[in-house]
Amino acid sequence: MKDTSIIQEYMICSVNEKGKISGFSTEKMVCLVAAGILELRLEECISIDSKRVDVIRPLPADRQYLKPLYDFIDEKKPVKINKIVEAYNMAFTDKRFRALMESVGSSLAGLGLAEERKSGLTGNKNSYIPTAEAIRSVVEMMRAELLEDGEVTEETAVLVILLEKGKCLKPYFSKFEQKEMRKKIREIIDSPNGKLVKDMVEHIESLLAILSSSAASSASV
Repeated sequence: MKDTSIIQEYMICSVNEKGKISGFSTEKMVCLVAAGILELRLEECISIDSKRVDVIRPLPADRQYLKPLYDFIDEKKPVKINKIVEAYNMAFTDKRFRALMESVGSSLAGLGLAEERKSGLTGNKNSYIPTAEAIRSVVEMMRAELLEDGEVTEETAVLVILLEKGKCLKPYFSKFEQKEMRKKIREIIDSPNGKLVKDMVEHIESLLAILSSSAASSASV
């Protein structure tokens, strides 16, 4: 399988059979946005400090599928993380979220890892359905690194955490396997070299907490 990134692999394993993430699947939605934010940070395109995000370097040519998210941050910089989450919350509008989904999905189609389909009532939207081979490759990669003897990369650890927080692991791994994966990740976080993964976990949990708070505020209005 061709090289893929965190947000691409997250999308491969999180969309439904129609290539979509439901607006009711708030955890999946926020974890997709989190995947993009964390990938931008790993690429050193943004900095995250005191829950504020700022652009610090141009977007690399091989990460152009993140352009919708990068451009939003660049336009608002510095911007609070909760403002990013709110802007991509489909409870308010699906425009920005759909743009990010279509950009990442198009990149997968370009790699031969997803099929493009027309969707929407008038057929004016695009959905991208991951191929069975793409799904199998990502799942086997996670299995090899976290359940077998492979070296666990920071990117794979972050991907598994995102998929767990987004409630996406159940179709691919048993309860026992999920428990073992969490154990392995905890060992990484507690190791001397696990600071980056620990930081990523904190960012993911912060994003989910912000989303829950935003959703509660919206419901009370």
